[in-house]
Amino acid sequence: ESSMAVFAFILVAWGIVLDLLLLFALPFVGQCGVMGELIKMAGCDAPLDKFQTLTCWLFAICGCVRALAGFYPTEKGVWYAAASTFFLEVALTIHLSATLNDAAGAIGFCGSA
Repeated sequence: ESSMAVFAFILVAWGIVLDLLLLFALPFVGQCGVMGELIKMAGCDAPLDKFQTLTCWLFAICGCVRALAGFYPTEKGVWYAAASTFFLEVALTIHLSATLNDAAGAIGFCGSA
C-alpha cells in the first residue's frame, strides 16, 4: 500500500504542478519557458496562438484527471482515465511533432508512468 500512496502523491503533484501550473497557467501569463522546452510541438510565444491555447487546455484536462486519480486512489475508474491521459498525450505528441526527437519528452515522461 505504501507504493500506491507514493504513486498517488506523484499523480497529484504531476497533475497540479506540472500540468495545471507549468503547462496550463504559466503560459497564459506569458511565462513560456517550461512549455517551450517540454512541448516542442506547440512551442510557446506570448500571446498564445490558437494551437498553443488548445494545447494548454489539453494539459489542464489531463492534470485534473491525473490529480483526481491521486486524490481518490481506491477508485478504479479514475485510475483508468488517468492512465488513458498518458497514452493520449504520447500519441498526440508523436502525431503532431515534426520529428521523433521533439516527442521524446512525452514518450519518456508519460511512457514511464
